[in-house]
Amino acid sequence: MASKFKMITQTIHQNIQTGQLKKGDKLPSIRQLSQEFNCSKDTVQRALLELRHQNLIYAVEKSGYYVLEGQDLSGETMTISLEDYNHLAYNDFKACLSETLIGRENYLFNYYQQQEGLTELLDSLQQHLFNQDIYTKMDNIVVTAGTQQALYILSQMAFPNQKTTILLEQPTYQRMNAIIREQQLAHQSIERNFQGLDFQVLEELFKTQPIKFFYTIPRCSNPLNLSYTPEEKKKLLALAEAYDVYIIEDDYMGDLAKATDLPLHYYDTNDRVIYLKSFSTTLFPALRLGMSVLPQQLMKGFLAYKKLIDYDTSLIMQKALSLYLDNGMFAKNLAHLKQFFNERLQTAQRLCQNILPSELHYQIGAKFISIQLPSTPKLGLYKEAKIPLLNPDTSINQQELHYLYLSNDMDLAKWLKKVAKIYKKGLG
Repeated sequence: MASKFKMITQTIHQNIQTGQLKKGDKLPSIRQLSQEFNCSKDTVQRALLELRHQNLIYAVEKSGYYVLEGQDLSGETMTISLEDYNHLAYNDFKACLSETLIGRENYLFNYYQQQEGLTELLDSLQQHLFNQDIYTKMDNIVVTAGTQQALYILSQMAFPNQKTTILLEQPTYQRMNAIIREQQLAHQSIERNFQGLDFQVLEELFKTQPIKFFYTIPRCSNPLNLSYTPEEKKKLLALAEAYDVYIIEDDYMGDLAKATDLPLHYYDTNDRVIYLKSFSTTLFPALRLGMSVLPQQLMKGFLAYKKLIDYDTSLIMQKALSLYLDNGMFAKNLAHLKQFFNERLQTAQRLCQNILPSELHYQIGAKFISIQLPSTPKLGLYKEAKIPLLNPDTSINQQELHYLYLSNDMDLAKWLKKVAKIYKKGLG
């Protein structure tokens, strides 16, 4: 006769396979299962841990166990749609948010005067960063209301190098351009294109200009989908150290980067990198929580500015995010998201290879495709063809005028054929 341990695991496994337990369903409590199978709670707990190890269920702290989304009959993870992912991430985070409100009156009716962030979340973030090849102490982490808040503070505060000019790679994140433009800050630009960054030009700027920091997106850059090679990352850090320049690493899409594409922070041994990350991309845009990993010499100035504009960043959301990270929901959902985008990337790669002329260079990202045009492009012709182009902000730089941006979630074959037709006619 099978042991109670095996009976519990086999019964729950079978109920998941047959659909009696559907994805996202909550399992009966440990007490209920112990009564149903007439066994001890320890036996039930061992069985649930085994099912969790098999990736069939997952735990929500102080809530219970739930059926893992996207399981087929073999127990292997199936591809889910982006809509399914959004539903999954929403429900998981809602469960964490609900748990946060249980017995948490202190978060609702008292102030929490720690500008760095909630201690529980800082601890969760340190472990999360460790898993992402970013090795830092809790004392260097600050929770912010998204990446934009951190960028604003960094653009305002004084740096130890006593320099005042901000260097931007171009094209770049449009909100960073907006921060520079609206505040009329002293800045310089350096082009980063499909051929990479000109390090001779970069060194000359570092050497001759009072560069406070260089803002760059090392992995899966926005909007060109570029990534530095390991050699380029090391060269960039060497120049920063030689000329006393800080580097802001905006890891916008780092969660979807290849495992071999390590963050710039990984190579930093001289405290030159300020690492920024938001959870908006991998969770949902409305979650305005981000983190900054700062060199210790910048912490005091950063926190002083943060206190002026943000007394204590959304404590309830901080606690919910801590639960979401600690109970494995983030890792589980990110695996689904990466699989979805990897398949989309493969499809886009195949279409671009088959449709676009070989002399047209392009880069494919999770959200859009960038296509490099001739030096004198006639964008009007593409617009007349009603190609739905994504046009990033061009108020600071003109390099973006030499690229087309196509969304990676539309009818790519249709629009790539139109781009190829215009180009082949010699009009592009």
